[in-house]
Amino acid sequence: MRPTTVLAIGLLLAVGVTGCSSGNKGAQVATAGGGPSATASPTATLSEQDQGLKFSQCMRANGVANFPDPKFGDSGGMSINVPDGTDPQKVNAAMAKCKQYLPNGGQPQKADPATVDQLRKFSQCMRANGIPNFPDPTDQGLQVDNNKLGLSPDDPRFLAAQQKCSKYQPSGGGTTQQQGGSNG
Repeated sequence: MRPTTVLAIGLLLAVGVTGCSSGNKGAQVATAGGGPSATASPTATLSEQDQGLKFSQCMRANGVANFPDPKFGDSGGMSINVPDGTDPQKVNAAMAKCKQYLPNGGQPQKADPATVDQLRKFSQCMRANGIPNFPDPTDQGLQVDNNKLGLSPDDPRFLAAQQKCSKYQPSGGGTTQQQGGSNG
């Protein structure tokens, strides 16, 4: 069994470590772009892309050799797919040293109420379309733990429901965070 580490940047900034994975290609996280930083940071003048790249470089320099560069959405926001088998203790230790390169200094930001409302509709739709354990959003966005769902985001049932519910996803890719491995 391998731990799966998930990292979200933007509205859902967090490091999550979940149970066991059985063959997931790596955890994937998609987030909406965060707004301006509420606190001063050494990277306040860097673009979101530059911050993300600097963060990834810092993570690699601090012991997470396979930490990938972020991918950036067309409407802002970024995602980082942390490969399966990445040591969660190394990620957490590096995160403590590198969080200054993240939006808002690594602190979660609240999603705007309209985004949370859209995510709530998306969650209801996913449950109505065959994903009964799909969670509701919090004021920081939506966090989806695939271990609790019992299936991976590559599962045909998940993909079919997601396609049916895409009209409810907020622009910019939404603020979903997916954790965990494949259980289905």
